[in-house]
Amino acid sequence: MSSNGIEDERRSSETAEGQIPPPPPWPEPAVTGLVDVTDDPITFTPVPRQRVRRNGWTELAQRAFIAALEECGCITRSARAVGMSPRSVYRLLDADGADSFAEAVDQAVARGVERVRGDAMLRALHGSWVPVVRKGRVVRMEFRFNDKLAIGLLSGRDGRSMIDRREQAVSRRKHRLQARALRERQDEERRQREAIWAEHQAILDNPPRPCPRIRTL
Repeated sequence: MSSNGIEDERRSSETAEGQIPPPPPWPEPAVTGLVDVTDDPITFTPVPRQRVRRNGWTELAQRAFIAALEECGCITRSARAVGMSPRSVYRLLDADGADSFAEAVDQAVARGVERVRGDAMLRALHGSWVPVVRKGRVVRMEFRFNDKLAIGLLSGRDGRSMIDRREQAVSRRKHRLQARALRERQDEERRQREAIWAEHQAILDNPPRPCPRIRTL
């Protein structure tokens, strides 16, 4: 047998004898930023719910949330507009069958942010009517040009850095599903180790009785 064959046989025997297995793959990090805006209408499959509640995430509530999110790009404000909490939105994104809903959320956020930026630029360049308040009461309306808003938009201080740090719903959902699968695998391995340890400990606590000696005749 050649030296290469002996080396391969030795490595295979070491692996069979219980070499340390490689660590499990770590979940992929979530992608941040906005997705590319498309011109097509946002169509998605609502997340199926096990129990249909009147004040829950029904199909109508999900579609109304996406429509509101497309207007403002803010999950908190859109969730409150349909009578739901922002935390329930993220729980809905983690539910089974939420892949299409997550894609719709990413697209609606991107469209909403672009819409808000466009409206802010129009107000900065062409001015807008603002109320003048005196002692808690609106006394008149004035047409003003917001130079600070224009300077902020032109200098890049339009919240872009915060948007760039936002995790996309699709990749966030993928990351959380992979992390959940990793935790379940680690829990199963831990339960197996504990069962083996308990079995060995039971043998040590209750050793088998020695067999009686047979006297020679």
